[in-house]
Amino acid sequence: MRRAPHLILDPVELRHAVAEIRQHDIVTIDIETTKLSPRLNTLRWVGMGVPGRVFLVPVQHPKGLLLKPERKVKTTKCAEYPPPDPRGMTPGGKPSNATIEVLRPAEYAPPPDQMFADEVCSLIKPILFSTRIAKLGHNVKFDLESLSKYFDDEIPPPPYHDTLILRHILNEDHISYSLKELTCNRYKIPRKERATFYPPLGELGTDNFALDVVARYLAKDLRYAWLSFCNDWPRLRELQDAYDFEMSIYPAIMAMEYAGFPVNLDEIDRVRDDLDTGIHAVEEEVWQRTGDSFSLSLTDKKRWVMFGEGKPLYGDHKRPLISQSLPVISRTPEAQVPQVTQGVLEAYQNTGNEVASLFLQWSELEKLRGTFIGSPDGGEDGKPTGIYRFLRPTRTLPTVHTSFKQHGTKTGRLSASEPNLQQLPKGETAGATIRELFVAGYGYVLIVADYDQIELRCAGYLSRDPKMLQVFQRGEDIHRRAASVMFQVLPEEVTDPQRNLGKTQNFAVLYGAGEERIAVVGHMSKKRARVMIRNYYEEFTELEPWKERVLREARDVGDRADPTRLPPYVAIPPFGRRRRLPDLFHPEFKPARAAERQAVNARVQGFAANITKLAMRELHPQLIPYGAEMLAQVHDEIVVRAPRDAAEDVLALTERVMSGVEDPNRGGPILRKVPLVVSVASGDNWAKAKGK
Repeated sequence: MRRAPHLILDPVELRHAVAEIRQHDIVTIDIETTKLSPRLNTLRWVGMGVPGRVFLVPVQHPKGLLLKPERKVKTTKCAEYPPPDPRGMTPGGKPSNATIEVLRPAEYAPPPDQMFADEVCSLIKPILFSTRIAKLGHNVKFDLESLSKYFDDEIPPPPYHDTLILRHILNEDHISYSLKELTCNRYKIPRKERATFYPPLGELGTDNFALDVVARYLAKDLRYAWLSFCNDWPRLRELQDAYDFEMSIYPAIMAMEYAGFPVNLDEIDRVRDDLDTGIHAVEEEVWQRTGDSFSLSLTDKKRWVMFGEGKPLYGDHKRPLISQSLPVISRTPEAQVPQVTQGVLEAYQNTGNEVASLFLQWSELEKLRGTFIGSPDGGEDGKPTGIYRFLRPTRTLPTVHTSFKQHGTKTGRLSASEPNLQQLPKGETAGATIRELFVAGYGYVLIVADYDQIELRCAGYLSRDPKMLQVFQRGEDIHRRAASVMFQVLPEEVTDPQRNLGKTQNFAVLYGAGEERIAVVGHMSKKRARVMIRNYYEEFTELEPWKERVLREARDVGDRADPTRLPPYVAIPPFGRRRRLPDLFHPEFKPARAAERQAVNARVQGFAANITKLAMRELHPQLIPYGAEMLAQVHDEIVVRAPRDAAEDVLALTERVMSGVEDPNRGGPILRKVPLVVSVASGDNWAKAKGK
């Protein structure tokens, strides 16, 4: 039997450890908990590390040292199942001596006496709440949020260091940012050896393992988080500002996650019915076009309907399905059958194919129903599904505590999960219906503040296009102005369909759509669409040169001979965060063209995301005196919850802060002469506050 590493089991020794740690400017933190959210999990271990020292504190860990591992043993039926258990008897009713093999569970020594969570947290509070000692960890916000419930819901203050975000700033293209994956990749551990080298005890639940096994695992987490920081910190150099900025919005994000968004389940049946109606309407439309009903989840039938390749397929009533007979643009690598992925369907949608558009609508609605409806016990295993998976009970309404990730996108936008609020379509009926579930709660009001056309305003500022700047400075409608020059009519003569085409072209500048998309939206020929686009760029003359400049500058900093080692990149204002795009040097047209679109998009979208995050950083501490708090940041909007009697003041504050974001490098308005315009409204639920 192996001995456990040294563990801190009594208050006297923990006080000595705290005194030693307080001599340092940085401490590595890692905790182990039961498998629930930071709001509801239970503390099981606290690990703290300083250079050369690791301190491991078990907190009511239920198992001692391993005495015997899980094993198979041979025995007789009657010994395993003593009479009168029928499993241990022969058909004649006598004890059976037949030999069987059974699995014996692991056996553990009793755990040692340990401190309780409240006592441990009280003793380590001088470390956690020091404004001098930096708290370092891999996704350290989870640890700090989990501990905050032991401090009357107060989250420990900065400074912080997060090796996950540090790694993302240095390389935004990792498939996984787990500490185990990053560590094994860094030390080139073969895939088949990784589970032994760095076992996933945290994911499996540390309560299921022996005391010594967990202690070694926790020490390993501390060690590799610290080594990751030591290796990556010197590499920041000119990216230091980008990393420091991400850490500066950490308090706002942690507070937002911990607060949670109240949910009114009384409305969920009505919302479910609305979604079901929408889904069925889309299905009926598809079935009418294809000649019979069938499940839209069946890939082989969607493939036949789109391409008509292979044997004809039949619907539920044995009628042959009508195919669109479209040309195949993408095949699976192995079977070489046509793909019907979202990207493929979007490509056909852009050419005006209605069936592709309906398939996409159905997928969107099904995704929303799966994420935001569900049942408290509707899964095959009897576990909650849909939004019920994420609900946390409170004294009033249940809440969801979405995780907002700073490493989930490549441009710097926040992403979300559990549930993914970013999934909600902006301004669409289905999204508005689901937003009715998210409420302020009794005595509170929701305030939704949404930036108007922030990405186009960033494009105008970055390109210095005089006509675009003029539109924004005069408070005109940029989409109406675009349509007026495309159709060569006065702005007041622009119809709604024409304005929609102007909007499509404006965003084509950022996202790369071309004449094909304009032709589809405008119901016109490609030749006519080319004329429209030419009219647009003859009006906004600096947009094309600016895009070319972005691409030239990106390529100039890369190494064409070795783009993996030194890729071209776009620097995202105002902190210089990078979007690396090695495919800008790709010899084939398609990948190179996609990288060009990503380059322009990253510069604009990343800049807009940084403006929103700057507003969050400024707004968060100013909400506290009003008893208000941010609940979500989705797309270009911020959702705030305020006491009803302070709602007007908080609304005015939110609008003032968001529209007044300053350039952190030079001072003054961040977009200079381009005003930031914010639409702000309030209501009892998210849909009403958005005016939807």
